[in-house]
Amino acid sequence: MSFVLDLDVETFVGLLDKAIEKDIEDKLWQKWLVELPYMDEKSFLSFDEYKEKHFKREYTQKKTDEEILKDAENILKMMSRK
Repeated sequence: MSFVLDLDVETFVGLLDKAIEKDIEDKLWQKWLVELPYMDEKSFLSFDEYKEKHFKREYTQKKTDEEILKDAENILKMMSRK
């Protein structure tokens, strides 16, 4: 364990990120195994497809720059009231 103390911060954070990613992937694998018996020919997804589907982020709400700035102003106003 002492080698961890000798790592620079960037390397340590990178290793930590990778460990978290692998933990999430392991949990997703377990979830896929549970769902696998309920998949048929039409609904079957390989684990790679299943993983991509779960990690893929889709932003359905698109805001204009003006709307984003207005939201930021409202947040700042609410924070200043406290």
